[in-house]
Amino acid sequence: MSKRKIFFILFPLFLGVAIYFLYRSRNLFYFKIFTTHPVIYSYVIKIRDIAWLYRKHLPLWTVYSLPDGLWLFSFGAILLLDRVFYFLHFTIFTAIYILMISLEFIQKRFGGHGTLLGTFDKLDILFFTLGYISIVLISNFFHRRDKKHSSEITLVSRRKEIVEDIKYCFIFTILGALPSLF
Repeated sequence: MSKRKIFFILFPLFLGVAIYFLYRSRNLFYFKIFTTHPVIYSYVIKIRDIAWLYRKHLPLWTVYSLPDGLWLFSFGAILLLDRVFYFLHFTIFTAIYILMISLEFIQKRFGGHGTLLGTFDKLDILFFTLGYISIVLISNFFHRRDKKHSSEITLVSRRKEIVEDIKYCFIFTILGALPSLF
């Protein structure tokens, strides 16, 4: 995995987790991880207290919608960057994007504050869309620039990339669901 791909995966993912960790409820999973470690917990509380001093200067979308877009961007980076069969992965990622937008509309119909489904928010749709478009443009640029050799296009490499996609989808599904599960 290239340094570029690692950056485009981990930076937005860690930034989104940091936003959840610093500014969201203490009942969410990312915060509960630290409650079991007393030494670390005291530092975590201090960091959150300092971060909360700046919370009033942040727009609500930074705390509630930006992490969704960062998650989808990161998900797209792992699926789209440095791939031989770009169009296949683009199709899978587009289906995931459509699924996420559909889930927002399901939240509108069946969700609400305090439900497992969550609450519908137009800004979530906006940030999912921004994350989707951004990584598609970036990955398309790199795909066109770094053309793969015909020797890399084999049935084995295609099967390998599909298996990787399945693993990545499983991992990112868990990462996306963790904050709301507990």
